[in-house]
Amino acid sequence: MPPHPLQESVDSLPEYLTDARRLYEIVEQQLADLAVARRAAGNPTGGGQPPATHKSLNRAVVVASVGALEAFCEDLAIRALPFVQDASVSKGWFPIEGDKGMVQTPNSEHIAKMFWVYFRYDPRLDWDVLITTAWSEVGTGTNWRGTTKRYQGSEAAKALDAMVKVRHGFAHQDRSNAPPSTAGIVSLTPSGNLSLHSHHAFNSMSLVVQAAIQMTHGLTNHLICPAGPMRWKKAMTAADWERLLRDTPVASDITASWTHHPW
Repeated sequence: MPPHPLQESVDSLPEYLTDARRLYEIVEQQLADLAVARRAAGNPTGGGQPPATHKSLNRAVVVASVGALEAFCEDLAIRALPFVQDASVSKGWFPIEGDKGMVQTPNSEHIAKMFWVYFRYDPRLDWDVLITTAWSEVGTGTNWRGTTKRYQGSEAAKALDAMVKVRHGFAHQDRSNAPPSTAGIVSLTPSGNLSLHSHHAFNSMSLVVQAAIQMTHGLTNHLICPAGPMRWKKAMTAADWERLLRDTPVASDITASWTHHPW
């Protein structure tokens, strides 16, 4: 059976997320080292507030994840172009990549506009993501992770937009365009400053992988159906996708339709 026609776009995603993943590994190692030091100092759980530098690392992970989303969307669109049957539809108003590309700021509107112009496909309808939240984000309690939040359709688009605004705020120090507090994505302090914890950093990578796979499935069904199954690759395992996708709707989709998957 020939490979899935858009397989290479998904195969490229672990590489696009390399910086985010390596930064997050530093986050986790620092948290582990801090817990060991605190237990050695008499703290029985090793818990407590991380140092201020930790917040900068979390934000850097989100910035890198947004960059990976931009690269993936451009990659997917370029690989899908040969499958457009109606040439008048694929005549875009703008280049897909480069300094005039639509997804330099990969918010939901820009992503949807690009895919609609070239393919008459709105990926937002296919977004259905599950991420980890702290109890304090969904009610009262601490900032420890303890539950999950599912975002679908327009709500998933808003969650993605909040993540993209984190990058914008970090790059431009633009408080006037700060994202709203969004469970699992970003919190705001009482003074309106962005507050990012390690689960926000993790979720930024998970959200990108979930949305990317759903866009690939959706675009395949829109343009190429029927197509052969997609295949889970070793690079996905090495990039910790099992953990990023655990218990998500995407994991169920992969189990149902991919080959060589780990579940």
